[in-house]
Amino acid sequence: MRWPGARAISPAPPRCSGSAGRRCTTSSSNMTCKPDRRWLAGLAAGCLAAAALVGPLSAAPADDAIAEALAALDRGDGVAAEVAGKRALEEGASRSQVAALIGAGEFLQGDLRDARQWLAGAGFDAATRKRGLHALARLELSEDNLPAAAEIFDRMIAMGEVDGEVWVDIGRMRYRAGQHRLALEAANEAVRIDPGEPRALEFYAQLTRDVQGLRAALSVFERALANAPEDGGLLAQYAATLGDAGEHARSLAAARELVELGGETPYAFYIQAILAARAGEDDLARRIWWRTDKTFDRTAAGLAVSGILEFRGGNYALAVAHFDALRRLQPFNESALLMLSRVLVANGEANVAASLLEPLVERSDASPYVLTLAARAHEQLGERGKAGVYLDRAAAPLPLAPSPHPAFLPRDDYGNLRDPSHPVMQLRILLADGERAAAERAVADFLERFPGSLDLQMLAGDVRALAGDEVAALERYRAAAELRSNWPVVQRMAAILIRQDRMAQARRMLAEHILQNPRDQEAIVMLARLHRAAGNPSRATLLLRQAAQFAGGERDPALLAELAEMELALGNQAEALVAASTAHDLSRSNRRVAQVLARAIELGGGKPASVQALSLKAQAR
Repeated sequence: MRWPGARAISPAPPRCSGSAGRRCTTSSSNMTCKPDRRWLAGLAAGCLAAAALVGPLSAAPADDAIAEALAALDRGDGVAAEVAGKRALEEGASRSQVAALIGAGEFLQGDLRDARQWLAGAGFDAATRKRGLHALARLELSEDNLPAAAEIFDRMIAMGEVDGEVWVDIGRMRYRAGQHRLALEAANEAVRIDPGEPRALEFYAQLTRDVQGLRAALSVFERALANAPEDGGLLAQYAATLGDAGEHARSLAAARELVELGGETPYAFYIQAILAARAGEDDLARRIWWRTDKTFDRTAAGLAVSGILEFRGGNYALAVAHFDALRRLQPFNESALLMLSRVLVANGEANVAASLLEPLVERSDASPYVLTLAARAHEQLGERGKAGVYLDRAAAPLPLAPSPHPAFLPRDDYGNLRDPSHPVMQLRILLADGERAAAERAVADFLERFPGSLDLQMLAGDVRALAGDEVAALERYRAAAELRSNWPVVQRMAAILIRQDRMAQARRMLAEHILQNPRDQEAIVMLARLHRAAGNPSRATLLLRQAAQFAGGERDPALLAELAEMELALGNQAEALVAASTAHDLSRSNRRVAQVLARAIELGGGKPASVQALSLKAQAR
């Protein structure tokens, strides 16, 4: 597929780049007699004959330097590549022979300005043209100039100068541009052309993780590592995916192997720190995190880890700074907003938290966690009446599936919408304003222009769901799932199946998602509720126990109260009492939690006075 606006420029005819060494020149300025022309002709013929004999037997010094530069680039040593390339230039190589080598070396060092001087507008000889164009495309990508990069890649495709590594960069560019389907095509092409290229296999595995899930990605990483067992990039991604899949022992082993492979590898320490934090070993996690040498401090995962560790350590102001930076980095991430709101309340900034949570609590299907957090914020502000309303809603029976609702609108510190001209934001604004007809017209136009966008497919489904056309909505969500089968997509599809009373299909879809993503707490809880509704308390209880073991689950009063109810249904009174007591300690004002605890105490033969006190509390509002 051609890139819009790109041009295929025919390559210049190949240039001869022979290397017979430096030219020898003679000065005749001090000569007083004119040399015999026949003697000069004979001398020239002799020189040519000597060059013809010597040339094949020994390479010129410039050739050795060029070979050194190429080898340095292959091992990722930009400094050595630059030095060798400039030495080749001094030894007689032309600029077209070394521009790609020096420019690529400068780029590897992060010297973008110097790299552009060598790469932009420079002519590359046939031997280095592919390397030079690829380096220039990467330079444009690093400066977020996607149209220029697309044009360069288009030229490379037209010239036939494309291998697996180039297709990987094309795919990553398409992914950044929101062309998710085209990114998948690029990943498939990279693996087809160069099935043993580690970067092609890595990119293919990453997209497999998006489309099929963690377990499927693990098998791709394992096949890739069988071909390239000492590739640090593959091993790092494999270790991270193992950790996300809950395979902590194997993830730790892979991280340690990465350290052995590459010495003090920041990514290996990053993975070990996350594993320690998940296990609750905060001091250990903090010590390991320091060894990453700030490599990941400004990434989304790094900000989340730092924020969690500071929050657990009671350093609420620092936690606020980390989560606020995360929210700015990922403005559409509701989880980031909830984490920021939680630490704001802990830091005494309830007014800011209440403002952030307001769009979420206005939704009819707001989760008990969101409602309870908002209640705490308003309690801190002295608004007990408003807090009570939210607590009552949090205590209400939970729906099996969320209702269609307008999408979350991220705002800046001044309340202004972020990037309102973006197609996704335009659709979100129309949905939030109830302009469904305008949203339908807009989504049709956007899908025609950007048919491979995951985000637009999702919003197209939201538009149809809000219009009451759940059949069409399900089709859009399925199209989105072909590009990334993540929880927001699966949740929407499952919700439609539930509303259509297709419970068995919904349970099967959720089970398949959990099989691939075993740490997806929300999916596990939703499946547990479906099993409970189907009269399968044993299965529901097992799932709720699993969800309560994950980070945050042990401090979620709604989840623990639900678990206590299921334990009581199975006659597990001791387990029910533990879960209900913990839930009550976390949320003493929650009516539903008080009801569950009263019942657990009563069935366990507890003191009647305690039961009566809890019952009165539950009936207080």
